[in-house]
This record gives sequence, C-alpha cells and structure tokens, in this order.
Amino acid sequence: MLERRTFITALAATALTAPPAVARQDSFGSEDLHRGRATVAVFINDQGPFQFIIDTAANSSVIADDLVAPLGLSPIGHIGMHTLVGREVVPAVRGRRVRSGALDARDVRFAVGSRAAIAGLDGLLGCDLLVDTKVVLNFQGGVQRTRIVRSSAPARGILDRRDSETPFVARGERQFGNLLVIPARIGTTQAQAIIDSGAEGTILNRAAAVAGRAVPLRLADGQTRWRIQSPTGEATAGELMVLPMLDIAGMTISELPVVVGDFHTFRIAGLGDRPAMLVGLDVFRLFDAVHIDLKRSEFSVRS
Repeated sequence: MLERRTFITALAATALTAPPAVARQDSFGSEDLHRGRATVAVFINDQGPFQFIIDTAANSSVIADDLVAPLGLSPIGHIGMHTLVGREVVPAVRGRRVRSGALDARDVRFAVGSRAAIAGLDGLLGCDLLVDTKVVLNFQGGVQRTRIVRSSAPARGILDRRDSETPFVARGERQFGNLLVIPARIGTTQAQAIIDSGAEGTILNRAAAVAGRAVPLRLADGQTRWRIQSPTGEATAGELMVLPMLDIAGMTISELPVVVGDFHTFRIAGLGDRPAMLVGLDVFRLFDAVHIDLKRSEFSVRS
C-alpha cells in the first residue's frame, strides 16, 4: 500500500500566469489532453470521430451548434441546463446513436452550445451519458490518456479490497442527479468535493474559502478575478485565491490556486452554505491515474 504523501504544488508558480479556467466538459481510441481539457473520440450517428470534452459535472451533454445540420440532428425544442453561471434555457437536438469506448447510447439528447465556449472542440459528454460508466484518466509518462470503460471494481493496484484502510479510494454519493460528491478536508474542516473532469482548475464556494483560510491571489498583471464561461458563452467571474491545504483521496495538497465564488452549481446541489468545491484536472494530474466510476459512486486514484 502506498504511503500517504504531501504535495507542495510545484505548478503554483505557473498558475500565477495561467490560472484555472472553466468552460461549460476504447475501440475508438483515446486522446491526449487537448486545449487544456480531457477529451475522447466520439462517433455520432456513425459519423466521426469528433473531439468531446469528458465532463463529469455537467448535467447535460452538449454539441457545438455548427455540427447540428451536418449530422442531421433533430430539433426537440428547448431544455433547462444547469451550469456554473446559472440555469440556462437552450435549444436541444436528438441523435440516433453516440459511441465512445464502452459508451454506446441510443436516442441521445444534446443541448446546443457554442464551439468557442468549449475550447473550439466539438462538444462535451456530461454525466447524463456517463452515469453507467467509468472514466479513466492516465497521466503516466507525462502524457494524458482518457478512456470510457465499463463500471467495475477499481483495477489492481488502485484499491485492495482486503484492506479497508487503503487511502486511495473515496466512496461518495450522487447528488443533484448524477454529480459524484466525495468527502474532502480543507484545513481542519470537512468539505464536499464534486468530481469535475471538465474543469481545468479547482473552484471553491465562499464557505470553503473561509473555512480553509484561502488568501487572495494577484497575478503579475494585477488581475485578481477570473472569467468563467458556460458552454453557451454566458459568463461570470470568481476571485483568484490560494488554498493553504486540501486533503482528498489520501493526499495532502498545499498552496493550491483556486477560483472562489457562490456559483449556481453549488446552490442547485444544496451546497451553497456548506464548504464545497469542484475538483478539476489540476488536482487529478497529481496522481498517476484517476478512475471516476459514476455508476459505483467511487473516485479511485493511483500514485
């Protein structure tokens, strides 16, 4: 069993000039980190592959508006989509079939978003489609590989089920639909962490920032706020801060740059007044591998 380790975030200096940003995110292969996002190849109506963000904190899957006509997707009116910015009413379309790795879904509904707002990619797969699967992110060798596989017990070496004290698995629960929420600790305070593979960086609500004694962060250009954008292009902003300590999945991370604000996702998940956060790729990259099993409500890591 691996020993508990403490990480002093070496990337914090880099984050001063490139802080976290959020946009809202195997037979067909897998893709590396692309434009700051974890992506996979997706086939829609047997056409593709298209590059989609894997976003375990999105309640609706999204497709870029310029693909609707070429793919012959059928309009089905409008739907309400919850994002960090708020509840947005957006056009929706339906596709006959969506495939990526172990995911093979029929009669799929997509919210229609802006390509510019999803890093120029083709769309994102949300937890509505990922709910019965496991997302695997492998960071070994300095190259990220992302796959959608069948839900199962964590791979050998990630969790030894004979040892209930193994610190490298976090069993959580699904809240507000299919969001995976696991326990975390900021300083000495218990917090709730939403697992968000679509976010480049980690986002805190104000209750978590206060409990964790986060301190303001000023960039070299004097900037103290960071713009956050939804998949439709709607935007809001949060404060740039540094969280002194975060304990999650058996690891302690120090001096973590974060964005802080009372965003819609926290309120709609019932976490508006309790310490909570969206944990993104900046934390995932500290591990060799991350498994996000939405069906089993497990977050497993290997380091």
